[in-house]
Order: sequence, then C-alpha cells, then structure tokens
Amino acid sequence: MIGVEGDYVAPAARDTYFENEPNLIAPFDFDYDLIVDFTAKLRMAQMALLPPLWISCCCCYPCFLQKNVEWDTRSQHVALTIDGIRYVKERRKTCCGLPCTDKGRESKTVPYDKITDCDVQEPAGTACCCCIENVLSMVHIDTASSEVGGEGGVKHELELHGLVDAHAFKHSVWAMKRRVAPSGANVPMQTGRPLSSPSQMEMHTALLTEIRDELKLLNQKMDKK
Repeated sequence: MIGVEGDYVAPAARDTYFENEPNLIAPFDFDYDLIVDFTAKLRMAQMALLPPLWISCCCCYPCFLQKNVEWDTRSQHVALTIDGIRYVKERRKTCCGLPCTDKGRESKTVPYDKITDCDVQEPAGTACCCCIENVLSMVHIDTASSEVGGEGGVKHELELHGLVDAHAFKHSVWAMKRRVAPSGANVPMQTGRPLSSPSQMEMHTALLTEIRDELKLLNQKMDKK
C-alpha cells in the first residue's frame, strides 16, 4: 500500500453502506445530525419569511418538514472507489411518508480522470437574513462538462454538503487522481502500478486466451478420435 505525502491516513468512517462494494477504497461520513439541524432551521425560516410558501400549511407540510429533511439527509452516502467518487442517495420517503410518495434510489460515479477541480468551501456568514448561521462545509467537484451559469456561477458536477472531514475527502480525491491510495485504504496496491479497473484490452486478452485453450483441447480430442 502506498501512502501520500506527509504519511496521510484516510479517516476511519462509521458509515457501513459500502462495506460490500468490491472496489472500495475508503468511505466518508456525513455529519447527519448537523445537516438535519441546519437544513430544518433554514427551511422553517424561509417558510416564515416568504408568504407564498404559507400555502403549504394547508397540506400540513410544516408538520412533516423535520421528517422530510431527515429522510433526505440520511439517505446519502459517499465513498472513493477504484473507478471514482461514488455518491448514492438510497430510496427514501418524502412528503407525508406514504409508500406512494417514495423517491427512488439515485447514484452517480465521477471518474478521477474526468475531475478538473475539487475544493472545499468553508462555512461562513449566515444563510437566511442573518438568523441562521452557516455551519456546513461544501465540497465542489468539477469536470470539463460542468456548466457555467449566470453571473459567472458554475453548476458543479457534484456538491457534497456537511462531510465530517471535508479536507480529508479533498486530499484523498487528489491522491487518487494521482493514482496513490491513502494509507488505511481498503484496496491494496502494488508499487509503481496505476490503480484502475481492468482495461478493455486486458479483458479481450483473457477472453482470447481462454478461446485458444479451448481450441487446443478440442483439437486434442479430435486427434484421439
């Protein structure tokens, strides 16, 4: 296993969602409690300050707001795999929690060789009229296909809010982009070899070798006859 500069060690994660992932490098934790607390306060403040949202009270939305935030927040998981950054939002309840309102599983993998930028935005200031303090760090992952929005804004390929250790995640992503696994990663690596899934050429070679061996065996059987 190869360590990165400064003998960096991937942080231990409590999230076991990816424990059966065959190509797992390292999972990373979201601070679910912090995210739920911040998001619920923010949405309640927005509802109180924006009169058009008051109509949602007719559908008892405020009664289910906390639960909706929890369902959505605790459904998300992220890890680094051999193939790239793996982000998953599991099937979850929405609205009033009835099965007919469930939202399906979503997943996304961002390959390391497609990443052009990965950076951390530290929390600062307030999120809503100086009454809700920003407490969540944000990790922005960009690729060449990231869209530039109005006023110079960028639609990031992936945004991760509220990671327990955002800087450790960023450090690990850049390490993997250089094909160097952080110490403590789950997949062993051989010195001097890049970390990657089997290439198409390798799979073709294995298949042709198998076909060749089968043909040899068949010819031997035909000769005996």
